[in-house]
Amino acid sequence: MKTPQRILWLWTGIVTVLVEAVTLYLRFRRGVTAAEFNQTAPFLLRIHHMFWAIPLLAIAWAAWRKARLSGALLGLALGLILSDLLHHFVILPLVVGNTGWHWP
Repeated sequence: MKTPQRILWLWTGIVTVLVEAVTLYLRFRRGVTAAEFNQTAPFLLRIHHMFWAIPLLAIAWAAWRKARLSGALLGLALGLILSDLLHHFVILPLVVGNTGWHWP
């Protein structure tokens, strides 16, 4: 049986890698710049994926007595946060020379 901590870190790792892979694919493989994406995407998709963690954190807190569920939700939220931080403060400075940080 998986412990709540193991579930938390498993979800965190999977979501971080998966979300960053999709972000990198859209940004570099498809050649879509952030400015181009922001001109055509719906508002909710233009928000840094870190901010999607906020409602997940609230739901995880509300479900705290259900260890597996709250661990998975917390891992999902942490994965979104880590992916956004990794993208803006490690990947983009190395690839394009700046953080690309902007408010939606």
